[in-house]
Amino acid sequence: MRFTALVSLLLAACLAARAADPAPTPAPTPEPTPTAASSLIPSVALKDGRVLHNVKIMDDEPDSIVVHANEGLIKVAKSDLPPGIAKPAAAVDPLMGGPDMVMQPFDPNRQPAEDPEVKAIQKMTPPPKTPVPKVGPATVYKGCTIVSFEKKTFMNIAGCAEVVIRNDTDSPQIINPHDVFTTAATGARYLGRIFYTDGFPPQMKRREIVPAQGQIDDILTFSNDDFDMTAVQWAH
Repeated sequence: MRFTALVSLLLAACLAARAADPAPTPAPTPEPTPTAASSLIPSVALKDGRVLHNVKIMDDEPDSIVVHANEGLIKVAKSDLPPGIAKPAAAVDPLMGGPDMVMQPFDPNRQPAEDPEVKAIQKMTPPPKTPVPKVGPATVYKGCTIVSFEKKTFMNIAGCAEVVIRNDTDSPQIINPHDVFTTAATGARYLGRIFYTDGFPPQMKRREIVPAQGQIDDILTFSNDDFDMTAVQWAH
């Protein structure tokens, strides 16, 4: 009887000692293997006020970089970059295109009608080495000709031009603002937004009627921002 009690006491002591032992330390979780997605930068705030999201650097040039972001494929001057943006670790992604890739100009003032889902993405071209003619080859639309344009600021809107359009037909022609676009020195294109007739007060027009065998002289807005305007042409 005494022996049985002694055995029971020793067994209880062993169980208490086991319960007091600290829990085993879990094995360390292995570090994730770097993937292509790890080179994605969640957001980049540029010095000119723009913010790009989910940024991936596609190409590194002497004075600029080409990035792919939610806002499109954009060329950014290095002077606008915040410190700490790394150079790309790999070559250009072949799925994103080669030398003939289509680059979408970033325009914070872009209207829905200018979205690439609605309009065909405009292919950016390098600045010309020779002066660009003020009016391009597509000079006639609905029998109307863009006679001339002059860049000017109108009501604190910097990206405007005074445009003269002549109708050589025998009937009035309706012209919408987005029938006209302008080209910047960078190659970016901006569709027309609103016609204004300069006066007091100025008259805003969502469309313009060019009289038969006559002409109009209106202010056409393209962007709130100032840029070097090299040509005004028909978008058709």
